[in-house]
Amino acid sequence: MKMRQRGPAAAMYVIDAVHYLDDKGDIAPKRGPARKLAEFVTSVIAHASDFDRPDGTSGPECFRCRKRDNRCVDTGMAEDDAVVWHCPACGTEGRISNWQGTFWDLSRSAPSD
Repeated sequence: MKMRQRGPAAAMYVIDAVHYLDDKGDIAPKRGPARKLAEFVTSVIAHASDFDRPDGTSGPECFRCRKRDNRCVDTGMAEDDAVVWHCPACGTEGRISNWQGTFWDLSRSAPSD
């Protein structure tokens, strides 16, 4: 997946997944904007790490985008194993680290090479 910034208003989020999790590994924020972002982050992790998902499966809807069309983010893996995402509608993008081993890490079921 190629990451592109769309105009000066686009934001880049650099996220450590464990910052949104409690000691048990559940989503820590209970409500509000932090909860909304945490739910988005975990859904991006699940989408990007599900190597068995059918091609063309839509990504999660952008948590920030207010545009009506094409709000689903593109997800992928960077060479350093960070999860990367990009919203084609608003240009917002991000990198998520420390996602491995979370409840939303679906790569564990992938066959090893």
